[in-house]
This record gives sequence, structure tokens and C-alpha cells, in this order.
Amino acid sequence: MKPLVVITHRVHADAVELLLTVCDVALVDMRSAYARQELKDLARNASGLLAATPERIDASLLAACHRLRVLACTFRIPEHIDIAACTRRGIWVTNVMSRWLGKEAEIEAARNILDVISGDTPRGALNEVLSNAA
Repeated sequence: MKPLVVITHRVHADAVELLLTVCDVALVDMRSAYARQELKDLARNASGLLAATPERIDASLLAACHRLRVLACTFRIPEHIDIAACTRRGIWVTNVMSRWLGKEAEIEAARNILDVISGDTPRGALNEVLSNAA
């Protein structure tokens, strides 16, 4: 059984294809995003979550995500994500470098997910920044 990755908003096909080499992927349909409860239901069985816009990821959402190992953001500053709650649950939170936008940011976020699924430390890991600052 392949690990499941949930993508919160529409992303470029190249990012999806990269993930499909190793994972099953849950994609949004013609809408631009999932409703919060729908995201919670899908993420319940996900190993990875690719947040393509500033999605509110908090302790209540994380409580439903027993298999989640990585939350990869396509934006630089994930201010809507409770990184401390993710860290307590052993979930990597990653972002992308400021020079990457659009398609490149989405592909880099997909690579970060694949890093974690393969057992590596992802690039752009914000958890390490927080623990080193403490």
C-alpha cells in the first residue's frame, strides 16, 4: 500500500506526477480548495500534506491525522501552521526558498514530502530551525 499525500489546492501537474512515482495522491476537483471538514477527513489517512496556500493547520486538524509525517508548504512563511504542535507530534513542517514560486515551489514541496517518506530529513525543515533556536 502506497502512502497517501493530500494536496490542499490545485497544483501543477509536474508536482503531482512526481508524488505519484511513490505515493497515492488525493487531489481537489474543480474547486480551488477542500472545505475544512473534508480536508480533515482526507488527511486522517495521509502520510503527507502539501499545502499550496496558507491553510490553517492547527492542533484540532492534527489530532485527526494519526499517520501524518510531513506537511510541505509551497510558500515561504507558514504563519497559519502550528509548527510547535506539528513538532510535538513528530510531523516535519517544510517551506520553500523565496526564489521559488509557482510550479518550482510546488515541485520542491513534493520533493520534501518524498524525502520524509524515504526516511531522509527534508530540505527547508522548519522544525529544526525552531529546536535549534530553543
